[in-house]
Amino acid sequence: MVSTDELTSIMSSLGYNASDEDIAAQLHQVDSEVHQEIDLDEFLRLVESQKQVGGADADDTDTVEAFVALGGKADRSGKVLIEKLRNTIKEFELTIDLDVMLAELDKEQSGSIDYKEFKSLLD
Repeated sequence: MVSTDELTSIMSSLGYNASDEDIAAQLHQVDSEVHQEIDLDEFLRLVESQKQVGGADADDTDTVEAFVALGGKADRSGKVLIEKLRNTIKEFELTIDLDVMLAELDKEQSGSIDYKEFKSLLD
């Protein structure tokens, strides 16, 4: 589960700079149980709604910003270490099975993913 404060921090790290009121309103839209926390499905619906509001250019910008925040480069070169991604997921207490997702992406088990692989995680 992700709380309102955690959601604000996550959304900020993904490039969505919304006010506390905006986050609360968005949380209310996806929080089906109205307990001020959201589960993974609700979080993904929220991120998808943000993508739709921002348009196609914002989608790519946000993905690049998240890629850079995790160690990649703004020109989409470089790599994100899987361990850093795993630690970020743990830090935000997200219930994402990264191993299942990476089984398809990191077939050579290099321990890192490039921008294309990173973006496909978010699609």
